[in-house]
Amino acid sequence: MKIKPLIIIWLLLPLNLFGLNWRTSGLYRSQWREYRSSLFNHQNLAVEQLDLSQTNHYFSQYFSTHTRLFSFDWQLDVLGTVTYEGDWDSNLRIKQFYLQRGFFQNLDILVGRALLRWGTGYAFNPTDIIAPPKELSDPDNTEKRSSGNDLIKLEYFGESYSLALCYLNQLDFNKKMTSDNSKWAVRFYKNFAGIDLSLVSLAQPHQTPVWGGNLAYVIGERLEIHGEITTQKGSFQPYHRALVDVIQFYRSEPFQPLKQNSTQSFNQYLIGFQYTLPGNISWILEYYHRDQGYSSAEWQRMIEHTQFLVDNLQTPYQELAQGNLLWNLNVFSPKGAQRDYLMNYLNLPLLNSVELKTTTLLNLSDFSLVEIGEIDFTVKKYFTLYGRSIIFTGDNESEFGAFFQSFSIEGGLKFNL
Repeated sequence: MKIKPLIIIWLLLPLNLFGLNWRTSGLYRSQWREYRSSLFNHQNLAVEQLDLSQTNHYFSQYFSTHTRLFSFDWQLDVLGTVTYEGDWDSNLRIKQFYLQRGFFQNLDILVGRALLRWGTGYAFNPTDIIAPPKELSDPDNTEKRSSGNDLIKLEYFGESYSLALCYLNQLDFNKKMTSDNSKWAVRFYKNFAGIDLSLVSLAQPHQTPVWGGNLAYVIGERLEIHGEITTQKGSFQPYHRALVDVIQFYRSEPFQPLKQNSTQSFNQYLIGFQYTLPGNISWILEYYHRDQGYSSAEWQRMIEHTQFLVDNLQTPYQELAQGNLLWNLNVFSPKGAQRDYLMNYLNLPLLNSVELKTTTLLNLSDFSLVEIGEIDFTVKKYFTLYGRSIIFTGDNESEFGAFFQSFSIEGGLKFNL
């Protein structure tokens, strides 16, 4: 068993003696996952082939420190994890490490690894063009699993607006930095008549530019509305070749950017609101659409191809069918495999120490859904006991009904110091 990440983090804690501002948080959880035989997991084939465990034990500790040195603000965020799924494993990752300084009272420069969020939505963010996708079970990143990007950012602040320019590249000490990994992103922000407006753009090699914008507006003391939209000529995400080929076995990677040369504009957009009900109950409702997802006809094509593979599991082509079935699992995505979704979130505080949370993600094409329920019980301000369940339901040919996991349940302890 390796526990070096946690040892390193505990060794960092005494840095406070040198005047650094720091905080730390941790999480321990035990999880049980129930798998089911489904179209994409016929007789639990995928679970067996991928050697997926039903139980998982996870411990993480997050350490964040901030200081000012040589006229620069320095930020370091480190996450150490230890997991057990039949065997022990440990990891240590730098989530953020950057230095930042202001010049001439209105120019800000940031260099290093930073997590920048430019979107306004809760669960999905089309305009978060330089940030990783959110996790539906933890969109606020309270468990600190999201990592920043390696970048240089220059931002100019006017009286009611700002202009940010970012250069991004992948920093890997084992590889050379190349122009193929570079990206340029820009955001213009303006507050107009109480409305927060942003325009964004992303340019990267071998792809057409992404253009977009978002807004957020607060009405009174209880209601906030928000929206986001992006557009790009062509789609550069991989699609299964079964969408355009005769249904067959594939002997090499079947997911290819089949629509990258399309003259069509592929749009993503989100519109939603957040409303605070009496009793400090928070309600968020969002509609999310992405043209890059599979249409209903394309999803049916994937169903037909997957059924073709299942029908060949007892033929001389068994090995090919099994390998292709595993490839087909890549159709599932954190952003959703299809195009239209409705997300509903409620946070109900009870007394002073208990919170109930529920999130429902509904696929509007096939009406399958993901239901996430959570209860948090805070003890002495710094410690929180929690329980969470995630349920995937729907018809056998629907997105969440065909998913190989039926539900998971977990419980654990969080702490913040």
